[in-house]
Amino acid sequence: MGLAPRVATSWASMKLDTRNLPSSRASILRLLFFIFFFCWGAYMLFLTLSYILDAMSAHHAKQPLILEPGEDAIKHFAGSRECGVLQEDLYTAPWPSNPNVSPFCGKRATLLEAMSGGGRYGFDEPFVGCTYRWFSTPEICIILGRFNAITFVGDDLTQSIYAAFNILLREDLALGGLQQWIMSDEDKEKCRCDSQVLDIECQRFAVKSSEDAKKNEGGDRKGSRYFCDDVPHAYISVKSVPSSPESQAVFKDLTYGKSNPWQPSPIIFSFGHGSAFDTGIATRSMDEWVTLATGAERNIPMLFLSPPEFGLNKEPNSAPKEGNFAVWNFQAEMAPVAREKHFDVLSLYNLTLQASSVDGERFGEEVALVQAMMIVNWLSKLETS
Repeated sequence: MGLAPRVATSWASMKLDTRNLPSSRASILRLLFFIFFFCWGAYMLFLTLSYILDAMSAHHAKQPLILEPGEDAIKHFAGSRECGVLQEDLYTAPWPSNPNVSPFCGKRATLLEAMSGGGRYGFDEPFVGCTYRWFSTPEICIILGRFNAITFVGDDLTQSIYAAFNILLREDLALGGLQQWIMSDEDKEKCRCDSQVLDIECQRFAVKSSEDAKKNEGGDRKGSRYFCDDVPHAYISVKSVPSSPESQAVFKDLTYGKSNPWQPSPIIFSFGHGSAFDTGIATRSMDEWVTLATGAERNIPMLFLSPPEFGLNKEPNSAPKEGNFAVWNFQAEMAPVAREKHFDVLSLYNLTLQASSVDGERFGEEVALVQAMMIVNWLSKLETS
């Protein structure tokens, strides 16, 4: 008798709990929804923060390294110790006399004037008296990224500068200007460092285009890789007027087919040595390349390089017999002609005036690197729209 009421009471309680079950389910669902919403919000917040952090890191990665006075931009290059090339031998960073005024040239015209008119305070001292910059390799890549293609056209002067241009982009002072993939071990030993630009026999190994180097870099052939290789560039040899069909074809392949006609494809041109300092021959060659550039119907800025001076070791009987007088006259006559044909002009006479030369005509790797950096400075000042 006593058990029945208790069972009935328990049964009643169970029925009462059953009636509250929908409310319990709703609470559980609300809790699950809250947990889901919290996790989803945390996930979206994480994604947003991750995106922001990645964007910031990418932005900082793309920021060029601005060198402070005294910093060395080439000590990490391959062969820096072997070749004995130090930043302090190439470049002296200007200290600003006024902290509110940049010591670097702000305009292209003043930059060219400063680089052409600079000098050295002592034999083989760093070239100073001008406010160009020594760019780090990431900075050079950012500058080059503004162009469709870059062409070095002309004689042995342009070739040595193009070799140094490749040395900078491949960060290899020992063999960066050469096609290592076609060289024997004996060739590599013979043509290292200064010999890249001084030894005539090593010139047959000189890099002729970025495309050739890209096809063969790295891997078993052990060619130095480019730090950046998005923009094609090449050296086009000119030995006659008119130039060979092959030279013209290389130029057209590099510049005529670009999709954006307004993005510049600069030309760096030299033909002082190639013309034996004959202004008539040099002018006809210049006219030919102006015509080729015009035919591209593209934005093609042009830079004319006037030749370096002859060093003290030049043989008295070697051509030209007038020596530096012939160089100076050539420069004085060709500069206004070049400007009239819409070339910018960079004189390399002062740069080489107190630089060592093995034979009075050819200068070493250090001079070529400075010349190449001057070209990069000119490129940095070109308008791209």
